Amino acid sequence: MRLSTEQRDVLIAMQRGDRLKVHRTVDGVKQYLLHRLDETGVVEVKAGVVDALVRAGLIESNMKFPAATFLLTDKGAGLATRLSGDERTPIGPRNFG
Repeated sequence: MRLSTEQRDVLIAMQRGDRLKVHRTVDGVKQYLLHRLDETGVVEVKAGVVDALVRAGLIESNMKFPAATFLLTDKGAGLATRLSGDERTPIGPRNFG
């Protein structure tokens, strides 16, 4: 699977605990924001980057309105681990203690 630099960066950031959210207005406008774990700010992510990760089965949305959060799938977490060389994964619906 060939990923762009932006796609790799998003997967690794999510693995390290950053939260990717889609913020929606009542009019349906979407803005994808990566909220940094260390609370240093947010980074806007292009819709195409997020769409490609969803289509590849690497992330999925929790479908909340107005701000859905994306989660790494098992496939996405595995790929992020291989890309980063780091074994840690964020707490999620499949790996909470």
